[in-house]
Amino acid sequence: MHAEILSVGTELLLGEIVDTNAQYISARLKEIGVSVYRRQTVGDNRSRLTGAFREALGRASLVIATGGLGPTDDDLTAACLAEALGLPLEFHEGAWEDMLEWFALRGREPSPGDRKQAMIIKGGIPFRNKVGTAPGQAVFKDGKLACILPGPPREMIPMFEEHVVPLIKSTFMDLVPLYIKNLKLTGLPEVRVGEIIKDLMESASPTVAPYVSRGEIRIRIAAGSKEPGEAKRMVDGMAREIRSRLKEYIYGEDDDTLESVVGEIMTRRGLSIAVAESVTGGLVAHKLTNVPGSSRYFKMGMVAYSPAIKATCLGVPDEALRKDEAVNAETAVSMALGVKSLAGTKIGLATTGFAGPTGGTDKEPVGTVYVAVADESGTEVERFVYSGSRIDVKEYGAVRALYVLWRRLSRSGKNPELK
Repeated sequence: MHAEILSVGTELLLGEIVDTNAQYISARLKEIGVSVYRRQTVGDNRSRLTGAFREALGRASLVIATGGLGPTDDDLTAACLAEALGLPLEFHEGAWEDMLEWFALRGREPSPGDRKQAMIIKGGIPFRNKVGTAPGQAVFKDGKLACILPGPPREMIPMFEEHVVPLIKSTFMDLVPLYIKNLKLTGLPEVRVGEIIKDLMESASPTVAPYVSRGEIRIRIAAGSKEPGEAKRMVDGMAREIRSRLKEYIYGEDDDTLESVVGEIMTRRGLSIAVAESVTGGLVAHKLTNVPGSSRYFKMGMVAYSPAIKATCLGVPDEALRKDEAVNAETAVSMALGVKSLAGTKIGLATTGFAGPTGGTDKEPVGTVYVAVADESGTEVERFVYSGSRIDVKEYGAVRALYVLWRRLSRSGKNPELK
């Protein structure tokens, strides 16, 4: 059984908003055993949208569309699906009552155009919208299931989870759910990871696939089985093998992030940290403080761009500041020690470098990033050179700083001075 997804809206075609709905739906369908064969984006045009529905229903057993359910004239999704199915739209009292309740709770009166949203395809099942006004709906015809959902993700996601997922499971009984585990790693280039697990990536079940983002790699392991626990057993076995090959670079799995793992270690061991940043412009502090409860260990962040600030606030020596425009190991170490002393923390973390596109020296080109960490047992510093835009260099540098910190925390777990 396979599905197709239609994303409706001219604003999507113009690039004015990013289509996160199709990504979310594809990921969730994969988890419950539905293969998405095609995704397409269609503007607010009656003939093109009707044609897209006809084509999708001719190919797929399940069609899901998002967007175009509002009260204005260019909201055409329900009417186009009805036309493609050869069914009329009917005013649905229950859907209208739900909408009136939504308006009343917010002290608002519906406009005449809002009644349009209560038009449901004959024989269709309305989905109550608990977040907005437009109900979704599902229609069965000729063994096919079509579902249309609101465009705003905050409305679409809860409706999809509450109504569409159970409906799919009860309609298509032969689905084989996928069991998926993601291993998260950093500190190795993609090509090296590929070499290390090349033979495992050739496995048919479970499948193994790496996905790369700035500075990090996610390895997805997936298997499907109708036997309870069999898919999990296969995936867990593959995960153990991958961990045995890449263990010193794997920091977590699934929803773990570098910053959340680092935060958990520091919380558990009663550590505190302060960060001094130049090239990354506060991005390291931003990532660390995105973790709920980070106030337990994060004490201070400083963006020290100016050489004068590096000298007066962090104690960086003049000689280091003059060398390669303050992009060097001595500056990074001095910044880490300085912010650690200034904040009175157990750990200091620092970055300096050239984000570009201008700047750099003969010895330290654009893209150079130094990361230093200082703790009770000493300091360490590393140099990296990245390519890409200014934003790329900043992101790579911030991720690498967190990796250097995580690695040091992991290696120092038995150091009584850092417990």
